[in-house]
Amino acid sequence: MNKFSLVLIATLSFAASSASLAQSNMMGSVKGFTEPYHSIDIATSESGTISEINVQEGQQVRAHSILAKINEDVLQAALEVVQESVDSKGKLNSALAELRMQQMRLQRIEGLFSRQHAGQNELDRARSQLEIAQAQVEATQDELRVKLKEAKKIEAQLEQRRLRTPIDGVVTEVFKDSGEFVSINEPAVLRVVQLDPLKVVFSIPRDDASKLSAGQTLDVEVGTKKDIVAGLIEFVSPTADAQSGTCRVKVRIDNPELRWPSGVECRLKSEEGQAKNQQAKTLMQSSAKVGESTLPNGR
Repeated sequence: MNKFSLVLIATLSFAASSASLAQSNMMGSVKGFTEPYHSIDIATSESGTISEINVQEGQQVRAHSILAKINEDVLQAALEVVQESVDSKGKLNSALAELRMQQMRLQRIEGLFSRQHAGQNELDRARSQLEIAQAQVEATQDELRVKLKEAKKIEAQLEQRRLRTPIDGVVTEVFKDSGEFVSINEPAVLRVVQLDPLKVVFSIPRDDASKLSAGQTLDVEVGTKKDIVAGLIEFVSPTADAQSGTCRVKVRIDNPELRWPSGVECRLKSEEGQAKNQQAKTLMQSSAKVGESTLPNGR
Protein backbone atom coordinates (compact mmCIF):
# COMPACT_ATOMS: atom_id res chain seq x y z
CA MET A 1 0.00 0.00 0.00
CA ASN A 2 1.53 3.34 -1.09
CA LYS A 3 1.56 6.54 0.91
CA PHE A 4 -1.18 8.14 -1.19
CA SER A 5 -3.48 5.26 -0.26
CA LEU A 6 -2.66 5.84 3.40
CA VAL A 7 -3.59 9.50 3.01
CA LEU A 8 -6.89 8.54 1.36
CA ILE A 9 -7.74 6.07 4.15
CA ALA A 10 -6.84 8.57 6.84
CA THR A 11 -8.93 11.25 5.17
CA LEU A 12 -11.96 8.96 4.87
CA SER A 13 -11.55 7.86 8.49
CA PHE A 14 -11.40 11.47 9.59
CA ALA A 15 -14.56 12.27 7.62
CA ALA A 16 -16.40 9.34 9.19
CA SER A 17 -15.19 10.36 12.63
CA SER A 18 -16.32 13.92 12.00
CA ALA A 19 -19.79 12.70 11.01
CA SER A 20 -19.97 10.59 14.15
CA LEU A 21 -18.78 13.55 16.18
CA ALA A 22 -21.45 15.79 14.68
CA GLN A 23 -24.10 13.26 15.64
CA SER A 24 -22.78 12.78 19.18
CA ASN A 25 -22.44 16.53 19.71
CA MET A 26 -26.11 17.23 19.09
CA MET A 27 -26.54 17.60 22.84
CA GLY A 28 -23.55 19.93 22.94
CA SER A 29 -25.42 22.30 20.61
CA VAL A 30 -28.39 22.49 22.98
CA LYS A 31 -28.65 25.98 24.40
CA GLY A 32 -30.28 27.22 27.58
CA PHE A 33 -30.17 30.21 29.88
CA THR A 34 -29.58 30.51 33.60
CA GLU A 35 -32.66 31.21 35.67
CA PRO A 36 -33.21 31.89 39.39
CA TYR A 37 -33.60 28.62 41.25
CA HIS A 38 -36.57 30.19 43.03
CA SER A 39 -38.48 33.38 42.28
CA ILE A 40 -40.94 34.28 45.04
CA ASP A 41 -43.40 37.13 45.32
CA ILE A 42 -43.50 37.99 49.02
CA ALA A 43 -47.16 38.69 49.72
CA THR A 44 -49.40 39.45 52.67
CA SER A 45 -52.45 37.47 53.74
CA GLU A 46 -53.79 40.53 55.57
CA SER A 47 -54.95 43.78 54.01
CA GLY A 48 -53.71 47.04 55.51
CA THR A 49 -51.28 49.92 55.22
CA ILE A 50 -47.59 49.17 54.83
CA SER A 51 -45.74 50.64 57.80
CA GLU A 52 -42.20 49.53 56.91
CA ILE A 53 -40.16 48.53 53.86
CA ASN A 54 -36.80 47.37 55.22
CA VAL A 55 -35.00 46.53 51.95
CA GLN A 56 -34.11 48.01 48.59
CA GLU A 57 -33.92 46.49 45.12
CA GLY A 58 -30.64 44.65 44.63
CA GLN A 59 -30.18 43.99 48.34
CA GLN A 60 -29.18 40.49 49.44
CA VAL A 61 -31.37 39.03 52.18
CA ARG A 62 -31.18 36.05 54.48
CA ALA A 63 -33.93 33.48 54.92
CA HIS A 64 -36.60 34.36 57.53
CA SER A 65 -35.57 38.03 57.79
CA ILE A 66 -38.39 40.61 57.93
CA LEU A 67 -38.54 42.57 54.68
CA ALA A 68 -41.68 44.63 55.29
CA LYS A 69 -44.52 45.12 57.79
CA ILE A 70 -48.22 45.88 57.60
CA ASN A 71 -49.44 48.33 60.26
CA GLU A 72 -49.68 46.54 63.64
CA ASP A 73 -50.95 49.30 65.96
CA VAL A 74 -54.41 47.83 66.68
CA LEU A 75 -53.12 44.30 67.21
CA GLN A 76 -50.26 45.51 69.41
CA ALA A 77 -52.75 47.38 71.63
CA ALA A 78 -54.97 44.28 71.88
CA LEU A 79 -51.95 42.14 72.75
CA GLU A 80 -50.94 44.50 75.55
CA VAL A 81 -54.43 44.27 77.09
CA VAL A 82 -54.39 40.47 76.98
CA GLN A 83 -50.87 40.24 78.36
CA GLU A 84 -51.89 42.55 81.20
CA SER A 85 -54.69 40.14 82.09
CA VAL A 86 -52.32 37.18 81.91
CA ASP A 87 -49.71 38.87 84.08
CA SER A 88 -52.30 39.96 86.66
CA LYS A 89 -52.23 37.35 89.44
CA GLY A 90 -54.61 39.06 91.88
CA LYS A 91 -57.73 37.08 90.97
CA LEU A 92 -55.92 33.75 91.08
CA ASN A 93 -54.20 34.57 94.37
CA SER A 94 -57.55 35.53 95.90
CA ALA A 95 -59.12 32.25 94.78
CA LEU A 96 -56.19 30.26 96.18
CA ALA A 97 -56.43 32.08 99.51
CA GLU A 98 -60.15 31.32 99.70
CA LEU A 99 -59.41 27.65 98.94
CA ARG A 100 -56.84 27.43 101.74
CA MET A 101 -59.27 29.04 104.21
CA GLN A 102 -62.06 26.61 103.33
CA GLN A 103 -59.66 23.66 103.67
CA MET A 104 -58.72 24.82 107.20
CA ARG A 105 -62.37 25.44 108.10
CA LEU A 106 -63.34 21.93 106.96
CA GLN A 107 -60.54 20.40 109.03
CA ARG A 108 -61.70 22.33 112.10
CA ILE A 109 -65.34 21.33 111.68
CA GLU A 110 -64.39 17.70 111.07
CA GLY A 111 -62.53 17.78 114.40
CA LEU A 112 -65.55 19.28 116.16
CA PHE A 113 -67.84 16.76 114.48
CA SER A 114 -65.68 13.85 115.69
CA ARG A 115 -66.13 15.12 119.24
CA GLN A 116 -69.84 15.70 118.62
CA HIS A 117 -69.45 19.47 119.03
CA ALA A 118 -70.69 20.15 115.46
CA GLY A 119 -73.69 18.87 113.56
CA GLN A 120 -73.97 17.12 110.21
CA ASN A 121 -75.36 20.27 108.58
CA GLU A 122 -72.28 22.28 109.53
CA LEU A 123 -70.01 19.54 108.16
CA ASP A 124 -71.93 19.35 104.86
CA ARG A 125 -71.88 23.14 104.52
CA ALA A 126 -68.11 23.24 105.07
CA ARG A 127 -67.56 20.56 102.44
CA SER A 128 -69.75 22.45 99.95
CA GLN A 129 -67.84 25.68 100.59
CA LEU A 130 -64.56 23.85 99.92
CA GLU A 131 -65.88 22.48 96.60
CA ILE A 132 -66.99 25.98 95.59
CA ALA A 133 -63.53 27.37 96.41
CA GLN A 134 -61.88 24.60 94.38
CA ALA A 135 -64.17 25.34 91.42
CA GLN A 136 -63.34 29.04 91.68
CA VAL A 137 -59.61 28.29 91.44
CA GLU A 138 -60.16 26.05 88.42
CA ALA A 139 -62.33 28.71 86.72
CA THR A 140 -59.65 31.35 87.26
CA GLN A 141 -56.97 29.03 85.87
CA ASP A 142 -59.17 28.24 82.85
CA GLU A 143 -59.62 31.96 82.24
CA LEU A 144 -55.86 32.45 82.29
CA ARG A 145 -55.37 29.61 79.81
CA VAL A 146 -57.91 31.20 77.47
CA LYS A 147 -56.11 34.53 77.77
CA LEU A 148 -52.80 32.84 76.92
CA LYS A 149 -54.32 31.27 73.82
CA GLU A 150 -55.81 34.62 72.87
CA ALA A 151 -52.36 36.19 73.21
CA LYS A 152 -50.87 33.50 70.95
CA LYS A 153 -53.61 34.12 68.40
CA ILE A 154 -52.82 37.84 68.32
CA GLU A 155 -49.09 37.07 68.03
CA ALA A 156 -49.89 34.81 65.03
CA GLN A 157 -51.92 37.64 63.47
CA LEU A 158 -48.99 39.98 64.03
CA GLU A 159 -46.65 37.48 62.35
CA GLN A 160 -48.93 37.40 59.30
CA ARG A 161 -48.36 41.15 58.97
CA ARG A 162 -44.58 40.71 58.96
CA LEU A 163 -43.37 39.75 55.51
CA ARG A 164 -40.43 37.36 55.72
CA THR A 165 -38.43 35.75 52.93
CA PRO A 166 -38.33 31.94 53.05
CA ILE A 167 -35.04 31.83 51.09
CA ASP A 168 -31.62 33.44 50.88
CA GLY A 169 -31.69 35.65 47.82
CA VAL A 170 -31.73 39.06 46.20
CA VAL A 171 -34.59 41.56 46.15
CA THR A 172 -35.29 42.26 42.49
CA GLU A 173 -38.53 44.25 42.69
CA VAL A 174 -40.39 46.28 45.30
CA PHE A 175 -44.00 46.71 44.20
CA LYS A 176 -45.29 48.89 47.05
CA ASP A 177 -44.07 51.89 49.05
CA SER A 178 -44.28 52.55 52.76
CA GLY A 179 -47.67 54.09 53.58
CA GLU A 180 -49.36 52.43 50.61
CA PHE A 181 -52.42 50.24 51.11
CA VAL A 182 -52.13 46.58 50.15
CA SER A 183 -55.20 44.42 49.55
CA ILE A 184 -55.80 40.70 49.33
CA ASN A 185 -56.61 41.15 45.63
CA GLU A 186 -53.06 42.46 45.02
CA PRO A 187 -51.08 41.04 47.95
CA ALA A 188 -47.54 41.02 46.47
CA VAL A 189 -45.24 43.59 48.07
CA LEU A 190 -41.82 42.55 46.72
CA ARG A 191 -39.98 39.81 44.86
CA VAL A 192 -36.98 37.78 45.99
CA VAL A 193 -34.99 35.48 43.69
CA GLN A 194 -32.48 32.79 44.63
CA LEU A 195 -29.34 32.92 42.49
CA ASP A 196 -27.39 30.24 44.34
CA PRO A 197 -27.91 27.73 42.95
CA LEU A 198 -29.10 28.58 39.45
CA LYS A 199 -31.21 26.38 37.21
CA VAL A 200 -31.02 25.89 33.47
CA VAL A 201 -33.81 24.28 31.46
CA PHE A 202 -32.64 22.61 28.26
CA SER A 203 -34.81 21.28 25.44
CA ILE A 204 -32.99 18.08 24.47
CA PRO A 205 -33.82 15.72 21.60
CA ARG A 206 -35.88 12.77 22.76
CA ASP A 207 -33.22 10.15 21.99
CA ASP A 208 -30.53 12.05 23.92
CA ALA A 209 -32.87 12.80 26.82
CA SER A 210 -33.67 9.09 27.18
CA LYS A 211 -30.03 8.52 28.17
CA LEU A 212 -30.26 11.00 31.03
CA SER A 213 -31.70 10.60 34.52
CA ALA A 214 -32.17 12.67 37.67
CA GLY A 215 -29.04 12.71 39.85
CA GLN A 216 -26.67 12.46 36.89
CA THR A 217 -24.01 15.16 36.42
CA LEU A 218 -23.05 16.83 33.17
CA ASP A 219 -20.56 19.50 32.22
CA VAL A 220 -22.21 22.81 31.40
CA GLU A 221 -20.49 25.58 29.44
CA VAL A 222 -21.51 28.92 30.98
CA GLY A 223 -21.23 32.44 29.59
CA THR A 224 -19.06 34.05 26.95
CA LYS A 225 -15.91 32.86 28.73
CA LYS A 226 -17.18 29.28 28.30
CA ASP A 227 -16.55 28.34 31.93
CA ILE A 228 -17.14 24.62 32.46
CA VAL A 229 -19.08 23.76 35.61
CA ALA A 230 -20.72 20.61 36.90
CA GLY A 231 -24.49 20.54 36.48
CA LEU A 232 -26.77 18.22 38.42
CA ILE A 233 -29.79 16.90 36.54
CA GLU A 234 -32.86 17.35 38.74
CA PHE A 235 -35.62 16.48 36.31
CA VAL A 236 -36.02 14.82 32.92
CA SER A 237 -39.49 15.20 31.48
CA PRO A 238 -41.10 11.88 30.56
CA THR A 239 -42.99 13.61 27.75
CA ALA A 240 -41.68 15.21 24.57
CA ASP A 241 -42.94 18.24 22.68
CA ALA A 242 -44.87 16.96 19.66
CA GLN A 243 -43.59 19.66 17.29
CA SER A 244 -39.91 19.85 18.23
CA GLY A 245 -39.43 16.28 19.50
CA THR A 246 -37.54 17.58 22.53
CA CYS A 247 -37.83 16.93 26.26
CA ARG A 248 -37.38 19.40 29.10
CA VAL A 249 -34.32 18.72 31.25
CA LYS A 250 -33.77 20.84 34.35
CA VAL A 251 -30.15 21.18 35.50
CA ARG A 252 -28.89 22.84 38.69
CA ILE A 253 -25.52 24.59 38.85
CA ASP A 254 -23.90 26.01 41.98
CA ASN A 255 -23.27 29.75 42.07
CA PRO A 256 -21.85 30.41 45.57
CA GLU A 257 -20.27 33.80 44.82
CA LEU A 258 -23.13 34.90 42.53
CA ARG A 259 -20.63 34.77 39.69
CA TRP A 260 -23.32 34.45 37.04
CA PRO A 261 -26.58 36.40 36.94
CA SER A 262 -29.83 35.15 35.51
CA GLY A 263 -30.06 35.09 31.71
CA VAL A 264 -26.54 33.84 30.90
CA GLU A 265 -26.31 31.49 27.91
CA CYS A 266 -25.31 27.89 28.66
CA ARG A 267 -24.58 24.79 26.59
CA LEU A 268 -24.50 21.15 27.59
CA LYS A 269 -21.31 19.14 27.13
CA SER A 270 -21.71 15.37 26.90
CA GLU A 271 -18.85 13.11 27.98
CA GLU A 272 -19.32 11.01 24.83
CA GLY A 273 -19.02 14.08 22.62
CA GLN A 274 -15.89 15.26 24.42
CA ALA A 275 -14.23 11.85 24.03
CA LYS A 276 -15.02 11.67 20.33
CA ASN A 277 -13.86 15.22 19.87
CA GLN A 278 -10.47 14.30 21.31
CA GLN A 279 -10.41 11.18 19.12
CA ALA A 280 -11.10 13.25 16.00
CA LYS A 281 -8.33 15.70 16.87
CA THR A 282 -5.86 12.85 17.28
CA LEU A 283 -6.90 11.33 13.95
CA MET A 284 -6.60 14.68 12.19
CA GLN A 285 -3.08 15.15 13.55
CA SER A 286 -2.14 11.65 12.33
CA SER A 287 -3.55 12.39 8.88
CA ALA A 288 -1.54 15.57 8.68
CA LYS A 289 1.67 13.71 9.52
CA VAL A 290 0.97 11.06 6.88
CA GLY A 291 0.28 13.76 4.31
CA GLU A 292 3.50 15.55 5.10
CA SER A 293 5.50 12.32 4.73
CA THR A 294 4.21 11.82 1.15
CA LEU A 295 5.46 15.17 -0.03
CA PRO A 296 8.89 15.30 -1.74
CA ASN A 297 11.63 16.04 0.81
CA GLY A 298 8.96 15.91 3.47
CA ARG A 299 7.39 19.18 2.20
